[in-house]
Order: sequence, then C-alpha cells, then structure tokens
Amino acid sequence: MPARFQGEWAVRLTDCGSKGGDNTEGMTIGPREIGHYEEGVKITRVTMLSRDSVRYEGILSTYDGDEPAMATLRLSPDGNRLVGASYADGSNGKAPDLLRCAK
Repeated sequence: MPARFQGEWAVRLTDCGSKGGDNTEGMTIGPREIGHYEEGVKITRVTMLSRDSVRYEGILSTYDGDEPAMATLRLSPDGNRLVGASYADGSNGKAPDLLRCAK
C-alpha cells in the first residue's frame, strides 16, 4: 500500500489510538495489511487508479475464515480523509469518511 494511505484512520479523532474496540469503525493501514476491528486484510495486490485512489486485492481473515477481498480507497485532496471508507452508516445511508489520526 502506498505510504500516502498508510496510518491509523477513525470516524472521530477522539477514537484515535484506542485499543480494545473503541475504534470499531476505523482501520489501520500498513504496507501489506489493513486492520479492522476483529478482522484484517492481507494485501496481495494494489493498483493505483490515481494519485488519491487505489484498488486493493487480498485475503480477508475473520472469525468465520478467510475469503477474497477487493475494495477501492480514495483520499481527499489534502490526504487527511479516506472518503466513504468507514463501516458505519452515515445520516445519508452512506459510509462516513475516516479521518487521519496524528502519528
């Protein structure tokens, strides 16, 4: 995963750095993995769609086992938001953006 996308992401900045499930809607993106609450994706392929957009493929591991996964991540122009990347439902029925947590 390109460095521009890596780091911890949360719906609310107050959830940043939370352990034990407080950041259930966020994710942590590393060079070869994406960690979500209680599951993770081992990345096997990344395709740059633009400077601010990537498509990844990998293996999603959950309590139920492993399965193929594919998704697109899109950054805001300033690089501080992952657009529509949360698991939560927003007020308009769409997933809210995730905010970049400070390092």
